Amino acid sequence: MKNLLTLSTVFSSVIVTGLLFAVQQLGVLEPLEIRLFDQMMQMRVNSGLDRRLLIVAITESDIKKWKSPTSDRLSGQVLDRLLDKLEQYQPRAIGFDIFRDLPVEPGHDRLLKRLQQSDIIIPICKHRDQEYGVSPPEGIEPSRVGFSDVVEDSDGTIRRNLLLFSLAANDDCAAEYSLSLQLALKYLETGGIQPQFTSKQELQLRNTVFKRLESNSGGYQNIDARGYQILLNYRSSHVAEKVTLTDVLEDKVNRDLVKNRIILIGTTAPSLKDILNTPYSTGKSDTSGSMAGVEIHAQSTSQILSAVLDKQPLFWFLPEWGEVVWVLVWSLAGGIIASRIQHPLHQAIVGGTVLVVLFTGNFFIFNQAGWIPVVSAALGLVLAAGSVLAYTVYQSKQEKEKIAQQIHQQEEDNTLSPTIPERIPSNTHLLNGRYRIIEPLGYGGFSDTYLAQDTQRPSHPLCVVKQLRPARQEEAFLSVARRLFNTEAEILEILGKHDRIPQLLAYFEINQEFYLVQEFIKGNSLEKEITPYKKFAEARVVSLLKEVLLILVFVHDYNVIHRDIKPSNLIRRESDGRIFLIDFGAVKQIQTQQQNSTIAIGTPCYMPPEQMNRQPRLNSDIYALGILAIQALTGTHPNTFQRDSNTLGVVIPLQDGTLQNWHNLAEISDKFAAVLNRMVNQNSNSRYQSVTEVLNSLESL
Repeated sequence: MKNLLTLSTVFSSVIVTGLLFAVQQLGVLEPLEIRLFDQMMQMRVNSGLDRRLLIVAITESDIKKWKSPTSDRLSGQVLDRLLDKLEQYQPRAIGFDIFRDLPVEPGHDRLLKRLQQSDIIIPICKHRDQEYGVSPPEGIEPSRVGFSDVVEDSDGTIRRNLLLFSLAANDDCAAEYSLSLQLALKYLETGGIQPQFTSKQELQLRNTVFKRLESNSGGYQNIDARGYQILLNYRSSHVAEKVTLTDVLEDKVNRDLVKNRIILIGTTAPSLKDILNTPYSTGKSDTSGSMAGVEIHAQSTSQILSAVLDKQPLFWFLPEWGEVVWVLVWSLAGGIIASRIQHPLHQAIVGGTVLVVLFTGNFFIFNQAGWIPVVSAALGLVLAAGSVLAYTVYQSKQEKEKIAQQIHQQEEDNTLSPTIPERIPSNTHLLNGRYRIIEPLGYGGFSDTYLAQDTQRPSHPLCVVKQLRPARQEEAFLSVARRLFNTEAEILEILGKHDRIPQLLAYFEINQEFYLVQEFIKGNSLEKEITPYKKFAEARVVSLLKEVLLILVFVHDYNVIHRDIKPSNLIRRESDGRIFLIDFGAVKQIQTQQQNSTIAIGTPCYMPPEQMNRQPRLNSDIYALGILAIQALTGTHPNTFQRDSNTLGVVIPLQDGTLQNWHNLAEISDKFAAVLNRMVNQNSNSRYQSVTEVLNSLESL
């Protein structure tokens, strides 16, 4: 079963990964991935202002104060005066993010002359899109112009930095480089850094190669990646110091804010509708995270300079095959969790912890400029866990149905005589050519149990061999016995999956005798602990009950009744002190129709009335365990227990012949006594109906 479960884990993980990759290719997960990208961008540590840049913002108040008498726009005269003042302060470059394809008088010719003659001012144009393009100021070479185009994602957010654009016919804008790239190149020019292109036609500045964004990079799927795009690595929500046009014109700006810096001039007035959404504005009802176009260009410029001069990493992505492996790894993790951890609460805790590790690790990678799809990985973990869990439930159901079908076909035979079978001689031969009998462990009416050695396994480990010998040799009788034996073996193999139940190692038939080989648990039975006149403390008995009840949760889940719970069938393992439940030789599947009686098997003093009447129920095991607990608390063997004629509660006869309620002979709380009284109620309908109910009552003590 464990090998099958491993195969199911791998198979489910591969299927889930394939389905998720197909869904991912359709772009279904892209909105979630880019939303998570925005959240991580907002959570990053603020990198502070870029001291190489200064933004001269044209605000609403600047427009009202300095607009042209004939227009709502700033006149050429005002802008020329602004540029004149800034040039006096010796900046390295000035980005003029204002369209001047059409004149705004007065002073347009004077402004145009300055733009044509100055080698540090970079004016803008806009490439033709579906509507229109905007030409640069007249008479300026395309090599001195930067385009102002930005790339919006499907949700209208700016996450990409467009560096280069292939020119098209009849385009109003002939600029090949973006405004941000032109400004960065002008700044780097003083250090002798010139743009180069690798053999793969990738832009390189000094040692920094700007890897081109592909249509499926990171969380993107089938985006329009035309031109030369990179993922925009925002510096922070505020990229550079900012002054207003009025501040400059009225000489309120310190010269040091301008000298040797890149100056970007542009409007921040909402009325001009140049306000764009950024990762800092997603999920917000206001516009606090939105930025003006000039600020976006400043972010782009800062990214280029930081990559070249500050060694800030550019965003990197896994190749397509790497993303498949990434999702497969997390899908396998989910499958392993579901296959190895059975308790639902533990599954939820471990699964939740792994998800936290996934998102935390992804955020760490993001801070190292890596964008790896995380939504698909998280879904892979959850879906693979769910599919493996569903498969496990299905397998369990199939096993239960198989057991029920087999036992339904059994013919109960009450004529088996208690003749003592022939004993296996010790150390004289190898049973089935493999097992050497060491010594007998116990004899019974229908079976004997031996300690044996497996000679075909490394180190020759010990095991337990159970011999079952039919009382009669008629073929019809042997056929029934063989079916009973095979059913018992199959049930034991299933129950042996639990780590507190001995595993079935083998079963076979020799000369019309049947043998079971089980794992040997080295330790002592609770008969060595629960002895006459020795009273256990309440806490010790509660702990014992919980340990056995947790095993019974698994056993009863397969609709199997042990029917012989007693101290001799509970082994405390020597190595770690854990309790094992043994001797399932009497296991029978409870009949779904209560019309069929089964053989009365068990130890009389631990058996409830319905089991005596050969109609055991699942809570018959609860009765036996309750009797065992009272035995441990009182130091009295159950064969002396009686029932009060009025209350029907368990009473114990004293030496003087009087009867005493059992809980008066033990030092326990009233609540615990009530739990045990309900466990040993003679009426099975008034007793606890499931071991889970008992566990809940014990937890509330």
